[in-house]
Amino acid sequence: MSAAAQRWSDALAAWTIPASILDQAPQSPWRHETATFVVDETLDREVQSARVAREVLPAASGTVLDVGCGGGRAAMSLVPPAERVIGVDADPRMLAEFTSAAASVGARSMTIEGRWPDVAVDTPVADVVTCHHVAYNVADIEPFLMALTAHARLAVVMVLPTRHPQTAFNAAWKHFWDLDRPTSPTDDDLVAVLAELGIEVERWSMPRPPLASATADPATRVPTLRRRLCLSEDRDDEIAEYLESAEPLWASTHTVLRWPGQP
Repeated sequence: MSAAAQRWSDALAAWTIPASILDQAPQSPWRHETATFVVDETLDREVQSARVAREVLPAASGTVLDVGCGGGRAAMSLVPPAERVIGVDADPRMLAEFTSAAASVGARSMTIEGRWPDVAVDTPVADVVTCHHVAYNVADIEPFLMALTAHARLAVVMVLPTRHPQTAFNAAWKHFWDLDRPTSPTDDDLVAVLAELGIEVERWSMPRPPLASATADPATRVPTLRRRLCLSEDRDDEIAEYLESAEPLWASTHTVLRWPGQP
């Protein structure tokens, strides 16, 4: 493991929730709601990440491999010119949404259930590999990145917030648990890992892209924060009062990275 990869791994390890808090949690704080990642009317096909990927996609019959695909927002923003999309995700509910989204836009699709790079050996090579909002979940980052690169004929396009997304809840953790949370790793730390792997990266910034419309429902705010903070339903009034004056502080800027594939 390179020095940069070790720093990345150590920084993610610092996000471990103390056992005294996690053991009493009614729900897993790491679970994602499927509705957050579905393809709907909020999908913007002209965001920087989509433009960067389309620059290298063939004009016809292109293929996209979407790793950590969720409901397919990254892949479907590239249809057309992409005609075939391959989704990899550990959650079968997400893969069902991916298949449905592909059918709705007229793309041929394939899904592979499992964690990357564990399932890389069963995954076809594609023209472009996309990987959006996944990197901060990966402690062993070098094999993850190398497998992405090996599956791209033309390029890998990765998107991540400039800082770990869970920093949005740091103030809430302090308020409810008097717990100080980390602030790293960042996008710069990932670029450092890629540099130590000898991968030359192009880099752009873009505003935080929209999420699926279900996330805008005010009714989801309290249960989402309750789950993230390992709290119980009897704290809902307190959570609602807190949210009146303290919204989660999401990173307003996301980073787009593109590098050549090496199939």
